[in-house]
Amino acid sequence: MDDEIGKGREAGRPLRWWWWIIAGALLGVILRIVFGALPNSMEGPMSIGFMLGTPFVVGALTVIGAPPERRTVLFLIFAPWAGIGLMLLGCAITLLEGSICLALMAPLFLAVASLGGVLMGVALHFVPGASSRMSAIAVLPLLMLAGEGHAPLPERQVELRRDIVVDASPATIWNQILTARSIQPNELPPSLTHMIGVPKPLEGINVRTDDGEVRFSRWERGVNFRGFVTARKEHESITWRYVFDDRSFPEGSMDEHVAIGGRYFDLHDTTFHLTPTPDGRTRLEIVAHYRVSTSINSYAVPVAAILGRDFLDTILGLYKHRSESAAKAG
Repeated sequence: MDDEIGKGREAGRPLRWWWWIIAGALLGVILRIVFGALPNSMEGPMSIGFMLGTPFVVGALTVIGAPPERRTVLFLIFAPWAGIGLMLLGCAITLLEGSICLALMAPLFLAVASLGGVLMGVALHFVPGASSRMSAIAVLPLLMLAGEGHAPLPERQVELRRDIVVDASPATIWNQILTARSIQPNELPPSLTHMIGVPKPLEGINVRTDDGEVRFSRWERGVNFRGFVTARKEHESITWRYVFDDRSFPEGSMDEHVAIGGRYFDLHDTTFHLTPTPDGRTRLEIVAHYRVSTSINSYAVPVAAILGRDFLDTILGLYKHRSESAAKAG
């Protein structure tokens, strides 16, 4: 009889183990709902309490449910990823987050969940049998939120520069920049930015208006915005400063937390420089200035830079392809 009970306990361990994974994932989804219902002044899903506290708790709860013999170093690091994966999947299915936010959050969440798993493993090693008490860690994100207060978000102004050499004259490239009509998907190089769900550009045209020269941009999903030209030197350089309004990003076109011109991210201006090279080609440089304002700028700023460079390289690739094709046709 004792042997049978022992076997039953052993057979029950996997069930208890998976229950803790599912419980951690469900808690993460519930916390996303709770944080999403908070006033904007509390930052909600963009707060430190959610962005760091939630994945930490999901990772810690994953380890609590595992028997001691399972808690190897590799287990403590990677097992929490199962809970995070289920949590992100739950957020996607319930439409709590879009593909862009999920892709941007995933690396941070996985890293913090691993940290939660390791620290919980260490705690359980030194305090055996404390699993039930340790589960109180579930309230950590709310405690962190209460301690954040309502301080203004830190702000970082960033400049990005990317360039490419084009086998065409400055005049040819200039015309392609000012009249980028009917952009086809196969004209754009492979891009991480677009893979995670950022709409692709469809058109960019400069028009003379009563307010001066204006750049009208149109992307997929109804995205549209303007840029007012602030500096122009024919065939050498041009700068426009962007203006976004409530109609620039229709509902569902981009996740609200990463929409350009929003609370957390804003694109200020773009400048193109065209410089002839000694071998008869042209160096095309693009310079962009933007703002990042989040409670986790130490993570958000480098991520925005990676995506920004990727997007600028895509635009440069488009103009290189079009300009060189126009030069050959000419």
